[in-house]
Amino acid sequence: MTTENKDLEEGLEKEVDIVEDVSEEVEETTEEAEENANVEEEKADDTDKSDKKKKKGFKKKDKRDEQIEELNDKYQRLFAEFQNFRSRSDKEKSAMFEVGARSIVEKILPVVDNIERGVAALSEEDLDSPVGQGMNLIYKQLLQTLEDMGVEAIEAKGQEFDPELHNAVMHEDNDEFGENIVSEELQKGYKYKDTVVRHSMVKVAN
Repeated sequence: MTTENKDLEEGLEKEVDIVEDVSEEVEETTEEAEENANVEEEKADDTDKSDKKKKKGFKKKDKRDEQIEELNDKYQRLFAEFQNFRSRSDKEKSAMFEVGARSIVEKILPVVDNIERGVAALSEEDLDSPVGQGMNLIYKQLLQTLEDMGVEAIEAKGQEFDPELHNAVMHEDNDEFGENIVSEELQKGYKYKDTVVRHSMVKVAN
């Protein structure tokens, strides 16, 4: 065998060895890739199985939990209805009390008017008498009681006429007063907690 042939043969053997080494590396890489792919598939399968279990668990909710949720919902609805009912009841009771109180005040006012007229009709000598002093004390006590209840007299004379507070029954031309000013109070008016119980009966000037 010539030297050239030997060199060629040795070169071919080296190339064969290189190819075999590369082939082995490719096979190892392929096996690792396949193993990794299998692992990923197993993970995906596990995830799918877990999701399916969760979905199944969601669908198959415990009956006791459903009953608890239903009872809780009913309780919340009933509690809300009760709160609304109590609020309405309190408002109705308050409104009924206000109406009843105004009705009582309206019935008391004529008595106040009569006592006021009686005291105004007394002379100074009569006011100093025991009867006059007694009438005056009763009148003051009655006014104080009404004030404690929230009843107050409406200011009229010298005030600008206000149809919300005053009831004009007479009119006069009077230079002592300005335009649309109450010149005389014919009957005192009263309010109960900012609500007019009786309008003041007045005479309006100009």
